[in-house]
Amino acid sequence: MAKSKKREEKARRSDQGAGAQPQEEQPRKFTWIPLWGWILIFLVPLVFSEYMFYRVGRTVSMILFPIAWIGFWVSVMHRSGWPILKKREDK
Repeated sequence: MAKSKKREEKARRSDQGAGAQPQEEQPRKFTWIPLWGWILIFLVPLVFSEYMFYRVGRTVSMILFPIAWIGFWVSVMHRSGWPILKKREDK
């Protein structure tokens, strides 16, 4: 119980401190990678894995891996706020 109270107090202090100081936008990481680079980062592992699954005859994996791969990238992009696409809109 004491730990939860300490966490609540820390959360309150951090909320109050954030309101007093102007928040500056953090510099975006990976801004130097162009859009075609992100497309290659997405497609090359996908195509390579599909080829490997095809060579060994794993048809179920050929179907499931792209679903998992796309789901992974959608979740990563959703959690980060779609920075790759927003960067293009800012220009």
